[in-house]
Amino acid sequence: MAKFVIAGEANCPYYARAELLGDKLAINLPEFKLHKIVKTSGEWDSWLKNTCQERGWNHRKSPLVWRELIDRGGKGVLIGGANEFQEYAQGYYGIESQLVSDDMCKIAKENEKCKTEIDKEEAEFKAQSNPLNVCITNASSGVCYSLLDSLCKGDVLGKDVELVIKLFDNESKKEYLEGVAMEICDLAYGLSRGVKVETNAKDAFKDCSAIILLDDIPQGEKSKDDWIKENADLFVNYAKIIDEVALKSVRVLVAGSGPVNFNAYMMIKNAPSIPRQNIVALSRLIENHSKAVIAERLKVNTACVVDLIIWGNPHGQHYTDVSNSRVHKYDGAIVGPDSFSVSGPEMVFDKKWLETEYLELVKTKQDRAEEAMKHPSASSRASAINSTMMHWFSGSPCGQMFSLGVCSDGWYGVPKEMVFSYPVTFDPKGYWCVVQDIDVTEEVKVKLHETIKDLESEIEVMFPRPKPPTPEADGNVSNNQSSGDEKADGEQRLETIVEEKKETTEEGDTSTTEGEKSTTNGGETSTAEGEKTDDAAEKSNDDKEGEKTGEDTDKQNDGDKTSESEKKDDEATPGEEQAPSE
Repeated sequence: MAKFVIAGEANCPYYARAELLGDKLAINLPEFKLHKIVKTSGEWDSWLKNTCQERGWNHRKSPLVWRELIDRGGKGVLIGGANEFQEYAQGYYGIESQLVSDDMCKIAKENEKCKTEIDKEEAEFKAQSNPLNVCITNASSGVCYSLLDSLCKGDVLGKDVELVIKLFDNESKKEYLEGVAMEICDLAYGLSRGVKVETNAKDAFKDCSAIILLDDIPQGEKSKDDWIKENADLFVNYAKIIDEVALKSVRVLVAGSGPVNFNAYMMIKNAPSIPRQNIVALSRLIENHSKAVIAERLKVNTACVVDLIIWGNPHGQHYTDVSNSRVHKYDGAIVGPDSFSVSGPEMVFDKKWLETEYLELVKTKQDRAEEAMKHPSASSRASAINSTMMHWFSGSPCGQMFSLGVCSDGWYGVPKEMVFSYPVTFDPKGYWCVVQDIDVTEEVKVKLHETIKDLESEIEVMFPRPKPPTPEADGNVSNNQSSGDEKADGEQRLETIVEEKKETTEEGDTSTTEGEKSTTNGGETSTAEGEKTDDAAEKSNDDKEGEKTGEDTDKQNDGDKTSESEKKDDEATPGEEQAPSE
């Protein structure tokens, strides 16, 4: 059996001649199989280059004809272009094309028109399928590998939701991710519309509806502050890119093994256009560990333990609350249908064990499992992620609550905007709701306060609180204020003294002016008296050799003033105002 492949540009006249010749051979020869590949002018050059490079051929024009070796396999045998194919058909089968140039051009135009219509129909058909873009970071991890089967099968996002998987990691992991992509194709699930391997964050997050962040930054010998800062740098960069290129309705699950609450907090701060309720942190893994320990003690399935709550920071200081937990299918004195449940603490009936050994078993459960397996656990974390995403997109079982790290709105006294693990329920419409009617005892409040302090210590690494002023600084401020007050009082007193002196000077000037007026009205006698008085004053000021001389001068002046005043009184006319003596 012979299978021939004819590829060419839709508007190429020579492709039209080779195509019609191939149709003629396929009609007349039952064992002649023909396959056609038609490309537009924009697609042809790149397609031809890649095909020839892959098969080791040297061909540069349309059409391209080769024969597939069906019975033996291999890369095929190159025949050539339109002329070479016509010679081949004439030599082997005695058939040749009779088309003239005008007919070839007309058929080429018809081929181009037909290709355009077919492409349009395919685009419309593909538009009816609107698959969700789901991106997984750190895709080379075992957790991602364990996620993919359930995700592609439809168990997570829905049985009728088509999706495109984007595997994101650094350049060094590209070859491994390409192998993972091939294995996803081998799963042959109908909901999978493609797998893309990405090494650029913008390409990975572009148009995504769901993003699962599996990034782990090992602390090693780093200080906690340095480790927190390194996490902040990575997730702030993610947040800015997601805010720029992802869909505004994207749902982001922070699910690594680092400080997930802090990382989610930093992303909410740096992705303002993404609703804060769409960025959450994984608490389900710690919750499942806690349920498993209870189930092992009571000899029931882990899924039978419900309503166990993780408060606070799952990968830091947190509180495991079993007070509201219930157990289904417990083999006790009272049994009932599957919906019947009994109190978890009452069935355990050992408060001391719950407060001591139980917490230690939960804390070491993952380490004990990894030590037994001799490799990191992946399936349990993948299951926790899958169940969280399934509930987020499709709703949680009625009457049950689960733990989830969400942005606080002040519930249970937790500061607003802090990402805190709360008990939540999931609505089928795709949103979560915090359960707010749980009775919290004083003991639990103390535990919650401790978890809040732990989360605040992580946040303060990036946003430190302002330092309170020291007592010495307060004393200096008080001294400066006192000095300033004293200085102000001194200046005020000085201004008061200056004003008093000004007022005294003005009063003296006024008296002098009135005396001068009165002296003028008194006549020549008053003027002479004033002149004598001035001469006496000058003589008294200049002659300062002794007190005796000064006293004699004053007495003489006083005598002169007295005689002048008497004389003036005798000469004054009745009714005339006399000038006051100085």
